[in-house]
Amino acid sequence: MTDEDQKRYIRQRNAGALPWELEGADHQKAEEHPVFGQQTTPSNTLVEGARVQPLPNDFTPDPVYIEFLEEHHGIPADFTLAQLPEFKLYWLETGEARKAWQNKFKNHVIYQWKRSQSETGQRANRSTAEKLTDTSWADGLQLDFGDSDEP
Repeated sequence: MTDEDQKRYIRQRNAGALPWELEGADHQKAEEHPVFGQQTTPSNTLVEGARVQPLPNDFTPDPVYIEFLEEHHGIPADFTLAQLPEFKLYWLETGEARKAWQNKFKNHVIYQWKRSQSETGQRANRSTAEKLTDTSWADGLQLDFGDSDEP
């Protein structure tokens, strides 16, 4: 077994392949997954992990992620889609490569949603001066000082 074969075997074992699935796998041609760059043998044994790549120019969020954000985080789909231009602008400019762009976008949307909710809540808060001079608590309060002639 060559050094390259040994490395391939270790990568396959680390990916969860069982030893008996790897025996005789030398003659099987590995096919590259069209999206993730993962290589699998005809028996679907994983050969390599996802490929690190820059954000594709035509990146769009998977509808499954949009639905997930709506169901589990209460983030409206229109808010999610509104985050796409800023996300793409940043990551296309940096040229940084990642493995999981869908997940990166999901995390970006969650962060922006929490940030927008926090900012909205802060705007609704009153200043300290307003809080200290607020006398609305006394509206409708009637005090009896005992000065009346009634018993």
